[in-house]
Amino acid sequence: MYQSSKSEAIEVILNDEASRGISKDVQITIDRKKCNFSMYDPTGCQKCLRICPVNVFATRPIEKRNFSIPPKERIDPTVWILLPTWADWCNGCGACVQSCPKGAITIQIGKKSIAPPS
Repeated sequence: MYQSSKSEAIEVILNDEASRGISKDVQITIDRKKCNFSMYDPTGCQKCLRICPVNVFATRPIEKRNFSIPPKERIDPTVWILLPTWADWCNGCGACVQSCPKGAITIQIGKKSIAPPS
């Protein structure tokens, strides 16, 4: 699967490996194989979403809803993903990187890299 969305300020790319938010000076990468974010599963992690002081992250269903189906027949999505939708807002504090128990998030701001400890 590959999905991309682009505006003047930012490009968000989603594939099977990672979710990336790329702006002029900032790139935030979420390793989807490590991240165990879940909107509905109480055992799923939401630490980065909660700790980010500038709300860089957003969520959405992994599968887009089919609105051509009558509302009563639609199935609510159960698998959600985390995206760095507003990477251009990132202030480089690294709170999300530090709070992630799986080491799934890395930030690149210019030449400065904020990565989980190896």
